[in-house]
Amino acid sequence: MIDFVKVGKKITANRKKLALTQDDLAEKLFVTRQLVSKWETGIGIPSTDDLIAMSKIFKISIDDLLCLDEDIDVDENDIFKGQNRLFIIESIINNKLIVNIPNIFYQLSPLERMMILKAINEDKLNTDLTELYPKLTPTEQKYIVKGAQK
Repeated sequence: MIDFVKVGKKITANRKKLALTQDDLAEKLFVTRQLVSKWETGIGIPSTDDLIAMSKIFKISIDDLLCLDEDIDVDENDIFKGQNRLFIIESIINNKLIVNIPNIFYQLSPLERMMILKAINEDKLNTDLTELYPKLTPTEQKYIVKGAQK
């Protein structure tokens, strides 16, 4: 999965390196300044054509523009700071981002918590259950116990 917040930062940095305004880049890509702003904040996703055009304008590869070779770096005190939430959760589940799950569990929304617990139940993710269990709600505890019985 691609972290479009990180991609947005890459677009901003490369645009500024060329001393282009958002309006300048928008004009070169035949899009609106508002669309460029959405890309730069990670709210919007550039089309394939726009990614190709930007890689040519910035003289970088699409892999570089999409941050595909970069490590995921998070602060365990705020794992979502400057990151796309779904990207972080999927990175944890797919073992591309290693965190101490019991230590960060409080930062997760109820849905994100269930995604992590499901991955634990399906043996896709390992964690110290004795440390995690006291941090779970009663419903989450029942879910983990049922998963462990399978």
